[in-house]
Amino acid sequence: MKKRLAALLAVLTLALSASLFASGTASATDGRFCRSPISADGLQVETCVSHDEDPGTWGEVHTWGTNNTSINLCVELVDANQNLVPNSRSCSVQQGNGLGFGDGGFQETPEMWNLPSGTYYAIAYFTSPTYWYGGESPPIQF
Repeated sequence: MKKRLAALLAVLTLALSASLFASGTASATDGRFCRSPISADGLQVETCVSHDEDPGTWGEVHTWGTNNTSINLCVELVDANQNLVPNSRSCSVQQGNGLGFGDGGFQETPEMWNLPSGTYYAIAYFTSPTYWYGGESPPIQF
């Protein structure tokens, strides 16, 4: 009985490990895939990549927290080799309000149409006035 229970637990553990490993990369399914927020200069920064059936692909970044300084918030798409997807970088000044960002800043890349099949990420960063890395989305493959 103990051996059966141990074997069952081993199988369940392997299945769970495989499903967690597989969930790390988004495939050709449509949707929005985000990395857990990271802290940078008093802000929480969440970076996402999206893909739809058109086929369009874009990145976005959302910030919130207690930084009350204006920032230049940027997001861009890169390929599997970390090369910038041409014309995908988008930046704008997000105003601090003295009380924190509240709902925060939001920026997205232009929607990139008909990218070649491959792996893509969104990368976010901002200056305030120094450079702060805002994180990278999970990879998306199509």
